[in-house]
Amino acid sequence: MNTIEEQLWNYIDGNCTAVEKAEIDAKLVIDPQYQAIYEDLLAVNNELQQLDFEEPSLSFTRNVMEKVNQELRPVALKTKIDNRIIYTIAGFFIASILGIFAYAIVISDINFSFEMPKINFDTNKMINPVTIQLFVFIDVALALVYLDSYLRKGKIKAQKKGE
Repeated sequence: MNTIEEQLWNYIDGNCTAVEKAEIDAKLVIDPQYQAIYEDLLAVNNELQQLDFEEPSLSFTRNVMEKVNQELRPVALKTKIDNRIIYTIAGFFIASILGIFAYAIVISDINFSFEMPKINFDTNKMINPVTIQLFVFIDVALALVYLDSYLRKGKIKAQKKGE
């Protein structure tokens, strides 16, 4: 519910409903404290009505903008990254990688005998109708994706020309 002051301001300004106006009229007759607050607010309202507000001159905005333009503009902050920090971080990672590589060489068993693995290419097990269908399906999907991107580029170029 509104406070007493809000109700009375609405009453003074004429912004209340007929029911609220009747309630406030009844309270003003019955309650002396309510009557005192009403008289104070009425006096404030009368004072506000009598005030003569000054209007700024027509060139006020122009004068303010000229003053703003005369002020020094702040310099944009430019952060400079120290190259020594970059080199230090890069050096740390390079040293770490070299250390891990050296450790791997030290603990490894050096044996240079190398034999080619023997792979049995049994094409009957590897190439069957399912693998061929899968291969064709993937190729068609990739072709459609490429075609879509190609057509979109052409559409974008056509829209730019039509601007």
